[in-house]
Amino acid sequence: MTNILAIDTSTPACSVALRWSGETLTRHKLASREHTKLILPMVDELLSEAGIGLSQIDVIAFTAGPGSFTGIRIGFGVVQGLAFGADLPVLPVSSLETLAYTATRKLCLESNTPVQIIPMLDARMDEIYWAQFQIPNKVPEVLGNQEQILLERVCADHLSAPEQVLPTINTLPDDKTLVKSKASTTNNSSVIVAVGDGWNYSDRLSFTATNTDAILLPEAQDILSIAEPLIGTEKVISIDEASPIYLRDKITWKKRERLREQR
Repeated sequence: MTNILAIDTSTPACSVALRWSGETLTRHKLASREHTKLILPMVDELLSEAGIGLSQIDVIAFTAGPGSFTGIRIGFGVVQGLAFGADLPVLPVSSLETLAYTATRKLCLESNTPVQIIPMLDARMDEIYWAQFQIPNKVPEVLGNQEQILLERVCADHLSAPEQVLPTINTLPDDKTLVKSKASTTNNSSVIVAVGDGWNYSDRLSFTATNTDAILLPEAQDILSIAEPLIGTEKVISIDEASPIYLRDKITWKKRERLREQR
């Protein structure tokens, strides 16, 4: 059984999770700008609670982005230090995918029709990080002793203005043939769940949602749901091969830095 340490600092929340001998231990705190102070003590607490050392971990899974620029840098720096120090491989995952799994777990999402999950994070500068995932209409997978629903990715992570957030929604017309169309305000058979603080731009979005939660943030324990099926694949890499995922290019960040300097 693989022992996984999971770390997320991609948003104002700071969280750590540990899967050890099939059991899950977690720490989670909403503490904007305190990630540097909190993250390593959280790791130490979980390792101490499990009665193990870092060297007994098999892989460190972490949210590489997108999200808070500072938070991603802090998390990546911590993962670098832990991975180098204990000679451990890492598994970078998407913070948006993690948020989709957090929504699935905390909102108890199940349906007789496919559920479309649109995780959205406020990217500032009048933009949104977003992606789309689907809960398939099938029996949950059983991984170890954990029964869970595995999500299907519908599109890649995006950065765009709110008006350009255009998820693809499965609809069932009268002949019951599955077709795909852009989400809109029209009624369709899909359950559309929008989560994350990107939903605060809802008045500028071109689609409506069946269920929303604008305060939901990704949690490290849901990184474990993504990581476990990927153990033993090429997704597990050395820390030298890993890098943060910002989505914004360097030109945009330099422009933002100049704006800050002018204030």
